[in-house]
Amino acid sequence: MRRWVVILFSVLICHGPLSARQTEGAVRDTVSIYGSVTDYLEAISVMPVDSIINRCRVLIDSASDPVTQAQLAGLAFDFYAGSKVMGVEGVSVYIADNYFLNKKLVWSDPESYPLLYTFAEFNRSSLLGMRMAPLSAEALEGGTVDVCAATGGYKILYFYEDKCSTCSVQTPRIISFLNQYDGDLPLTFYAFYTQGDKEAWTSYVFKNFHRINNPKVTVVNLWDPEGATSFHKGYSVLTTPSMFLIDENNTICGRKLDAAALSELLGSRNSFFDSLYSLMDGLKENLGFEEDALQDVCAAFAARTADNDQLYCDTFYGIFSYLRAQNDIAAQDSAVMVAEQYILGQKEKWSPELLQMLEHSVAMYHLNPVGSMAADATLLNRRDRERRLSAMFGRKYSLVFFNLVSCADCRSFKQALEDMDPVLKKNGVKVISVYVGPDEEEWRQELKGGLRRWKHLRASWPDAEIYDLYDLSIVPKLYLLDKTGTVIAKDITPATIEELLQL
Repeated sequence: MRRWVVILFSVLICHGPLSARQTEGAVRDTVSIYGSVTDYLEAISVMPVDSIINRCRVLIDSASDPVTQAQLAGLAFDFYAGSKVMGVEGVSVYIADNYFLNKKLVWSDPESYPLLYTFAEFNRSSLLGMRMAPLSAEALEGGTVDVCAATGGYKILYFYEDKCSTCSVQTPRIISFLNQYDGDLPLTFYAFYTQGDKEAWTSYVFKNFHRINNPKVTVVNLWDPEGATSFHKGYSVLTTPSMFLIDENNTICGRKLDAAALSELLGSRNSFFDSLYSLMDGLKENLGFEEDALQDVCAAFAARTADNDQLYCDTFYGIFSYLRAQNDIAAQDSAVMVAEQYILGQKEKWSPELLQMLEHSVAMYHLNPVGSMAADATLLNRRDRERRLSAMFGRKYSLVFFNLVSCADCRSFKQALEDMDPVLKKNGVKVISVYVGPDEEEWRQELKGGLRRWKHLRASWPDAEIYDLYDLSIVPKLYLLDKTGTVIAKDITPATIEELLQL
C-alpha cells in the first residue's frame, strides 16, 4: 500500500490559512440554489475543514441581526457535531469558540449550553491534523510508556472497556485486521483500558490482544486507573470504543474510527488515486466543480504537500487527469487552471517530458475560443472527396460533433443528438459529425445507421491538419457555431445545447 492514502485524508480536513472568497450575496445565492441552509451545509461537507469554516463564517456574518446569526451558527454547530463525515467536528469547535463561548452570540437553549461547552472542551485537543496530546500511561508489564515518544510507523490508539457491548463487536474486528495488516509501515497498537479493574483488564488482554500475531504490528497494553493523564478530555473519550490513527509525525490522521474505517485508511484495498478520485466525485456531486470550491481544495493540497515533491506531483497530476477527462466545461476550465497554476507554475517539481505534454495540452485547449472564428480544415466525406469544414457552415447554427465510434460517451452523445434532431432541424441547426479515429471501415459501418440529414466527415488519420487546429485529445467534443462560423460555445453537452438555444 502507498502511504499517501492516510496522508490524503488528513490533507483534506486539516486546518490551514485559507481565505473565504465568497461575498455575502454569493453565499445567499448559493444557499438558495440548494434550497435550505442544511442542504448547503451538506454540500460543502466534502471540502477541507478550513474551507467549510470560512463559508460558515461568511454565511453567519451575512445575517443582519444577532438573532438570525445565532440561529445560523447553532444550525451549523449541530449539523457538523452530528455529522458522520470524519473531521468536521473541527467546524463545530470553531463555531463554539468564536460565536458562543466568547459571548459574541447567545446560545438559544440555556439548558443545553453545558453540552456545547463540553463538546468543544473534549474535542479541541484531538482534531484531525493536530499533533497528538501528551499521553503517558502504565503498561500491563509495568513501567510507564510515553506514547508520543515512540517513533517509526503509525500508531493506533484504541480506548475500550471490558463491559462495553460495542467494544465486544469492534475488538474482534480490529484484531482480525491487525493480523492481516501488510502495509509498508509498521503499526504500534496501543490498547488503552479506561476502567480501574486490573483483574478484568488482564483477563480481557489475554483473551483478545494476545491473539495478535503479526511481525508488522506491536501491541502495547495501557491503563490509567486514576485518570492522571486526562485522556478523557485529551482524546474525547466520553464513550467507548474510541479509536485514533496517528502518523509517524504524531499528527492525528484518523479519529473516532471503527474497524472498517481503519481498514479503509490503512488497508491494501485502497490506493492513493482511488481516494483522490473519490474526493473529486464527491466534489462533483455536491458542488459541480464550483470554482471557489476547487480553488480551496487545491490550495489545501498545495499547502499540505509543499514539503513532499512526490506527493505534490501525484496529487496534482491526479486532479488534472480527473478534471481533463470530464465532459463538463467547468471541469475542463478547472483542469487548465490546475495545469497552469500547480504544474506549469511549479516547473522545478516536474519532468521536462511531462511539462512539454502539459504545455501542449493547455495550448490546444485555448484554440478556438468563444467569439473567434472556428478554424477551417480539410476533411473527407463518405465518397472520400475533400471538403472544407467551413463549406458546411451557413445555416442559422452549425453543431460540430467530433467523435469516435468505439467511444461510449460519444455513443451517448450521438443518441442524445439523434433524439433531439427534429427540434434541432426546426431551429436551423445543422449537425456536422466528424470522425477523428484511425479505423475508416469502422466509421463506414457506423454510417449505415446514421441520420442522412447530418453531414458526415472524417479526418485522414493521423496526418490531418484538424489535429493541430482543434483540441481532440478528449472526445466527444461539441462546438456550437453561428452562421458565419463564429464559436458560440465549445466543450458542451447535448443538454447545454438545449439551454443555449432554449429548445
